[in-house]
Amino acid sequence: MLALDPLTEVLQTMHLESVLLCRSILSPPWGVRLRAEYGAKFHIVTSGQGWLRVEDLDTPVHLSSGDLVVLPHRVSHTLCDALTSPVTDLEEILSLEPVSGFKLLKYGGNQESGTTVIISGGINFHHTPTNPLLAALPSLIHVKGEQGQSLPWLTTTLQSFDCETATDLPGGQTVLTRLADILFIQAIRSYIAQLPNHQGGWLRALRTPGISNALSVMHRYPEQDWTVSSLAQRASMSRSSFAARFTQLVGVPPLRYLMNWRMNKAVELLQDKQLTMKEIAVQVGYSSEVVFSQVFKRWSGYPPGLYRHKHLEF
Repeated sequence: MLALDPLTEVLQTMHLESVLLCRSILSPPWGVRLRAEYGAKFHIVTSGQGWLRVEDLDTPVHLSSGDLVVLPHRVSHTLCDALTSPVTDLEEILSLEPVSGFKLLKYGGNQESGTTVIISGGINFHHTPTNPLLAALPSLIHVKGEQGQSLPWLTTTLQSFDCETATDLPGGQTVLTRLADILFIQAIRSYIAQLPNHQGGWLRALRTPGISNALSVMHRYPEQDWTVSSLAQRASMSRSSFAARFTQLVGVPPLRYLMNWRMNKAVELLQDKQLTMKEIAVQVGYSSEVVFSQVFKRWSGYPPGLYRHKHLEF
């Protein structure tokens, strides 16, 4: 369980901002282009099949019933029934009827056979440009179904989606947001579980004995005065071996990573207007408010007070 703690800590800082859901009933021929926008996107094929083209991937991906795809970054992509089908921008399709909350979209040709149904969503996160999890995720996560059926956890989530969108009870958008949160987390967990031993970077480090322990204590106790030696002790490794292995897996030295994580935590704490700069500084490991402000400005380009004003006022 300790190896999962860093993932839990990071996920807790990724506050969902919004989610737009659309159930699309698509009749051949059809093709929909989604422009690059901030935030993650997901598509679930509940019936039928199709193709996915992602802007920075050379090979198109075939999608079947039961499949889930998550695109964690700002990237243009196209969904279509066949690679030769004409493609239309989603904005043009929706211009006739703007989206508000959950929407049922019917689009495509007049063929009655070969209909594909896709549930799509867009997930935005608050202020996570340097979040280590998002930085470690690929352009595409493809969770394949089994024999035309979604995996059990995805089936359960889809059932909850169906129940919520079929009612007009207050708080429906909040429930849909939480369900999208669950879907995103489960997709990440599935991706991590399938990582080969030689791939993964930060994600692979979560599963590496010793390194995962060091990550865990840095994430859980960022206020502690950690050194490379004390972190190596937590990892049950020599100082040199730990520093080399950590840098190899994570991509930055241990103390640089610690600083980045402290600044990410500071951004989260800055959202609480009741906290003073001194209190935030202490919670992320700086006894001096002045030193904290200097480090934060080098990291973000703004002093923490101005950052709070410019980026965290909704």
